[in-house]
Amino acid sequence: MTVERAIDECLRARATRRTLPYRVATTAEVAAPLERWMRELFGDRARVERLERAPGGASKENFFFDLALPDGPQSLLLRLDPGESIVETHRLREFQILRAVAGALPAPRAVAVDAEGGRLGRPSLVMAKVGGRPQPELGARTSGVGIGYEPALREPLARDFVGALAALHGIDWRTRELSSFDVPRAATREAAAWSLGWWERVYREDRVEDHPVVVFAAEWLRLPAADRVVLVHGDYRSGNFLYDDAGRITAVLDWELAHLGDPHEDLGWVVNDLFAVRDPGGARLACGLLERDEMIERYEAAVGWTIDRERLRFYEIFNNYKLAVCAHATTLRIARGKATHLAASMGLIHAFAHRYVAELARALGIAGRAS
Repeated sequence: MTVERAIDECLRARATRRTLPYRVATTAEVAAPLERWMRELFGDRARVERLERAPGGASKENFFFDLALPDGPQSLLLRLDPGESIVETHRLREFQILRAVAGALPAPRAVAVDAEGGRLGRPSLVMAKVGGRPQPELGARTSGVGIGYEPALREPLARDFVGALAALHGIDWRTRELSSFDVPRAATREAAAWSLGWWERVYREDRVEDHPVVVFAAEWLRLPAADRVVLVHGDYRSGNFLYDDAGRITAVLDWELAHLGDPHEDLGWVVNDLFAVRDPGGARLACGLLERDEMIERYEAAVGWTIDRERLRFYEIFNNYKLAVCAHATTLRIARGKATHLAASMGLIHAFAHRYVAELARALGIAGRAS
C-alpha cells in the first residue's frame, strides 16, 4: 500500500521507537533544552518562564510557556511527540501547513520546528498560544463528540466555521512552501489511494486482532478520483476550534492530519453523525451548529461549487473508518505499551471503540444506527 513519503517516515520511526524504552519527561527536563533552542532563534536574552504541561493532548505532549524577550513576552505552546501517538504525524508538515494558511483563516502562528528531534530528543513544534475556548462544557465532552452550543452562539460560529473551511479550500497551495507534502495529480485517485493506504497500514501495524467491520470497510472503500485538489485539514469539526464570548472563531486547531486531497473529505468530518447533536426541538445539528443540508448549502455558496452527495458519502465512511482504526486498534496498542503520557486515557478511549465501529457499520448499511 502506497503512502506519502513523510507518512512512511513517521510510521517507520514509530516502529523503531516501539523497541526502545520510554519515560515521560518532566517540565524541568524540558525547560533547559527548550530555552537553549529559543536562544538560538531569539538571542541570548531569551528566557523560558512558567513552563507547564497542558491538559489532554491525545496525540502530542503539549506545554504552555512564556518566552521573555527584551521587547516583551510571548505566550507560546510546545508540541512534543510522545513515544507513541493516537495519530502518527510529522512536525514539519504541521509547521508548513500553519505557515501556508497564515492570513487566510484564523490559526496559531507557527514559530519554530525541530522535525528531527535533535533539540528535545523528540520531534517538536512551537507555536503561538491563542485565546479562546473549545467548547461550552470546558472539557466535559471528549474530542468533539456531542458538543452543543448555546443558540446565540450558533449563527456567528457557523458563519466563521464555514467561512474558514471555504478559505482553506480556496488557498492556492502551489504558491506555498509545502515540500514535505506529496502532490497528487488532479482528476486521479492518487490522493485517495495515499490516504486510504495510510490508514490501512496503521490498522495492519496496530491491530491486536481483526474486527470484521473494520476489515470489511477497507475492502469496501474505493474512494473516487478528486476533481480538484485542495489543502485538506483532515479533522475539521467541533472541538478543533477556539472561540470567544461573541461567538467568533479565534483559531482553527489540530492541523497535524492536513494533506492535499479532495475537499469532500473535510466536509465529511463536518457532517459526520458522531459530531452532531440534537437541539431542543429535535433537529440534528452538524457539529452542533447547523442542520446537515444547510451546512452543505452554505459551504457550496461560500466556495462556488456543488458538493457531490455520493462522493461525500464515501468520505463520511472513510472518516468513520479512520476513527474506528484509532479507537479499536491504535489506542489499545498504545495502552498496552505505555509509551505515552496518556496511557490510561488510551485505555478509556478504547473502551468507546464499540461506538465508532457501530457507527461505521451503520454508515456501511450493515447495522442499525449507533446509540
